[in-house]
Amino acid sequence: MKPPREAATAPTCGGCHEPHYTSRARCEECHRGDPAAARKELAHARLLTGSAAEHALPDGPVVREGRQLVERLACRRCHTIAAEGNRLSTELDAVVWKREQAQLTASITKPVENMPDFGLELRQVEAAIAYLLSVGSRDKPLDSYRVHFERGAGDKASVFEDKCGGCHRFLSPLGARGRGSAGPNLSGLFTQFYPRTAPGDQPWTAKALADWVRNPRLVRPATTMPPVELSEDERERVTRELGWPGPPTEP
Repeated sequence: MKPPREAATAPTCGGCHEPHYTSRARCEECHRGDPAAARKELAHARLLTGSAAEHALPDGPVVREGRQLVERLACRRCHTIAAEGNRLSTELDAVVWKREQAQLTASITKPVENMPDFGLELRQVEAAIAYLLSVGSRDKPLDSYRVHFERGAGDKASVFEDKCGGCHRFLSPLGARGRGSAGPNLSGLFTQFYPRTAPGDQPWTAKALADWVRNPRLVRPATTMPPVELSEDERERVTRELGWPGPPTEP
């Protein structure tokens, strides 16, 4: 007669993986998953791998690189990150902990129509994810607001669509505008979160935009953008579509 089996001890990640940073945190605090699970698919549930798992090292080089990427790419022109940004698209603070790493990676490498394709390497993508995880909330509920990606019937009345949409696009609270990618994405152009790319490395204003559109090569001789003929009414309407909050500026 065989002796009774001893109670099996719960497995841990260290049974398969070399432990590291053991003095700083438990395995699941960096990698998620379930260290007590005996089945691999359960132990690796919602696993964070590679550099993305370094979100728990907020002063580390990976999170620093991710922060610099998010700032350089101006992600806050559409997203809320660390409670700052325009709410034109998904609030990343609320969703980043609710998505699988593969979903987060795909959203960056295979973006939706009106999100720029940044052409990042996998290492950079993981660094960006690590930063977003480091500032995101594990428990924050999703906000119930709608993001308009589809184009509506009102596009026919859009001066931007007619005059600028062949080269540019942007996302507004009322939906997507434009269809081109030859020029920069103009989402959040007049907000503090858009790159300071106006002449003189300044923020964009209605006057700066008017001067630029009238004769881009006079402002920046090497640009490939041609002049765009706009009436005063068309110029004002384009400026309003792009979100200028103040009074229109005379040409």
